[in-house]
Amino acid sequence: MRKELYIAAVAVISLSACTNDLDVEPLDPTVSTANRVYADAASYQKALDKIYSVWALSGQDGAGGSDISDLDAGNTVLFRSWFTLQEQTTDEMKNSWSDPWCLDVNGILWSTTKCEPIEGVYQRCMFIVALANEYLKNIPNAPEEVDKSRFAAEARFCRALAYYTLLDLFGIPPFITEENYSMNPSPLSREELFAWIENELLSIQSALPVARQGGYGRADQAVVDALLARMYLNAAVYTGTERYTDCVAACNRVISAGYSLADNYAELFMADNGQNARANREIIFPVIFDGNTTQSYGMAAVILGSRSSSDFADVPAGIGGGWDGFRGTPQLVRMFDYQDNANPKANEILDKRGIFYDKNRSIDITTSVTGTFTTEGWSVYKYTNIRSDGQPGSNTTFPDTDFPMFRLADIYLMYAEAVARGGQGGSLATAVEYVNALRKRAYGNTSHEVNEAWLTENNYRNLLDERCRELYWEGTRRTDLIRYGLFTSADYLWTFKGGVLGGTGVASRYNVFPIPTTDLSVNGNLKQNEGY
Repeated sequence: MRKELYIAAVAVISLSACTNDLDVEPLDPTVSTANRVYADAASYQKALDKIYSVWALSGQDGAGGSDISDLDAGNTVLFRSWFTLQEQTTDEMKNSWSDPWCLDVNGILWSTTKCEPIEGVYQRCMFIVALANEYLKNIPNAPEEVDKSRFAAEARFCRALAYYTLLDLFGIPPFITEENYSMNPSPLSREELFAWIENELLSIQSALPVARQGGYGRADQAVVDALLARMYLNAAVYTGTERYTDCVAACNRVISAGYSLADNYAELFMADNGQNARANREIIFPVIFDGNTTQSYGMAAVILGSRSSSDFADVPAGIGGGWDGFRGTPQLVRMFDYQDNANPKANEILDKRGIFYDKNRSIDITTSVTGTFTTEGWSVYKYTNIRSDGQPGSNTTFPDTDFPMFRLADIYLMYAEAVARGGQGGSLATAVEYVNALRKRAYGNTSHEVNEAWLTENNYRNLLDERCRELYWEGTRRTDLIRYGLFTSADYLWTFKGGVLGGTGVASRYNVFPIPTTDLSVNGNLKQNEGY
C-alpha cells in the first residue's frame, strides 16, 4: 500500500464543520444522499481515505480545488499551513514573501485579522472532525465485509490527531463529535480536551493493527503511541501537570515495535522515502504526497519555496521552478558543527544533518526579511524531489516526497528528554545510547558522543538543540520552544522575533493562535483566547 491511499475519495454531504457555518459541498456531483455515498463496502474505504487525505490535499479537483470555498487551494493546504505556523514563527525559518500575513508570522505579530495559515489549520482540522463525525455515524451500517472496528478506529485516530493539532495551536477549539452534534458547539477547556484525546487514543488502540502491519500511511498501534508520547512530553503546557513517565512508556512501546534508524539521514526526505526500505523503516506515520496522483501545494511549497531555479545546476531538485522564499536563520545554521565553526561553509559541515546551500549567501540576515532573499540567509535543501538513486521524482511541479510526521529519531529524543526530566521506566544510560545513535549517523563516527551529564546540563537545553539539529523543518520547533519557555520570552532571541531584526520578546498570548473571527462571528458559544 502506497500513494494509492489518497487517490480514491467519495462524497460526504452536508457536514457541519463548525467553521464559518461551513456546509461541505458534495465531493462527487453525482452523489446526492448519504445513503448513496455509503452504498457498498468500497465506499467506506474511499471515505476513510478522504479523511486521511485532508492533510495533503486541498480538495477533490487537484491542486486548484478547495473543499472549503473561502480558503485558497494553494496557500491553505493543511500540511502547508501547519508547517508554516510551526516553523516560520521560530528560530529555524523565515520567509520573504510579500503576502500580507507573512511579516506577522515571521515576527510573531499576528492579530485577530484573518491570516491565511491560521485559517487553513483551523478550518481544515475542523473539516477532518466533520468528515470523521459523519463517517462514524454511518460505519455501523456498513456491510459485513467491512472491518467496522478497525475503520472506525482509524477515523477516530484522524479526528484525534486533528484535535491534538488544534489543542497545540489554538488551545480551546469548538468540540463536537458524532454524539453531540450542534451547529454552535462549545469548547472544552484545554485540560478537558487533552483528557478526551488521551482517552480516545487509548480506547481505539487495540482495534488497530500492530505496528507496521496496517499499511504505510495508515494508523496502527505504534502511530497512536507516537502521538501519545508527543502529548505527554508537552502535557505540562497543555494541562499544568507533567506526564514524563507516561511519555517514557509510550516511547518504549514504539521503540520495541520494530522500527530502526535509516542509515542515511538525507534519504528520509527524498522523493522515494515511502518506497525506499532503507528510509521508511524509520518513518512511523507520514503525510503522503505523489507528483501524479496526490497533487497539491503542500510539500510542493516547501521544496519550491526553499529554492531558486538558478541553483539547480549546482543542486538538482527534481522540480522545474523555485520560489526562493524560505531561508534558514543564522540561529539554525550555527546549530551545526563545521570544520571551522567560526567561519562555516556548507561543504565543510561535519554534522551531515545540515543540508544547506550557501553559494553567494551570507549566514546572517542583516537587512530585512521582506522582498525576495538573494544574498542573505542560507537555503535549506533538506527536502528534495530527487530519489535516492539520483533520479528525479515523477513530476517536476508536484513532488513525490512524503512528510514524516512521526519517525523513530523523534521518539528517541522524546524518550531522552522525558527521562532526563525525571520520567520513570527508562534510564539515562539508554537515553544516551539513543542520542549517540543519532549523532553517529550524523557524523559518520563516534567522535561526537555525549554522556549522561550532557542530558541534564543547562535545564536540558542540549536536548532542545539536538532536537533542532535532528528535526529542523519537521514541524516540531514551535511546540518545543514553548515547552522550554523560550518561544515568546526574551530569554532566547532570534532574527526578526517580535518584528525586530535582532529579536525581542513578545507577549505570552502568542503561545497560542487566536480563534478565527470567522468562527467566533457565527458561534456565540466560543470564546477568544486570552489577550486577543
